[in-house]
Amino acid sequence: MKVHIRLNLYIVAALFLLWGVALFMGPEEVQPLLSKGPYDPAVTGMFGASLFAFALLFLMAALNPTKALIHASVIALGLLSLVAIFQMFISSAMPQNPATFFSLLINFSIGLILFFSVLQSSTPSPTGTRAVSRSRVRTTRRAQASRRTKATKASRPAGKAAGRKKVAKKTSRKTKKKAGTRRKRR
Repeated sequence: MKVHIRLNLYIVAALFLLWGVALFMGPEEVQPLLSKGPYDPAVTGMFGASLFAFALLFLMAALNPTKALIHASVIALGLLSLVAIFQMFISSAMPQNPATFFSLLINFSIGLILFFSVLQSSTPSPTGTRAVSRSRVRTTRRAQASRRTKATKASRPAGKAAGRKKVAKKTSRKTKKKAGTRRKRR
């Protein structure tokens, strides 16, 4: 699942990097693909910078897929897709050309894929390994200790009680403990 998430994040990072670099290199040529309004170098430059920043966010999330970065990527893709759908189909401020339509389709589909993959599986922890609870470690230690004591009891000779007094079978636990401590003192 980790490879699946990384691949989708690399694809989106490449798409946003392409749009960001295009808006930096040729803003006058690319701006008509994104807007029906007049060319404004400040807005176009800021939009290119924000797309470049999104590309860096997705690249960071792909290199180190922590839960927080993946959630931030899903939220960013979702919000950007919703705004693009509104601008393209409802307010008609964004032209419907193949470049914007396929970019929107890729953004929206990868956003949905990442959203459902976050819901379905547990994402990798920040350390990259699965954390083990303390109770499980204790249980394992207890199980190992009981195995050791069973093995040592089985390996003792049959005459181990030679020289020791046997405790009566119907004694309580407290009596057995006291008898055990008496043996140790001798």
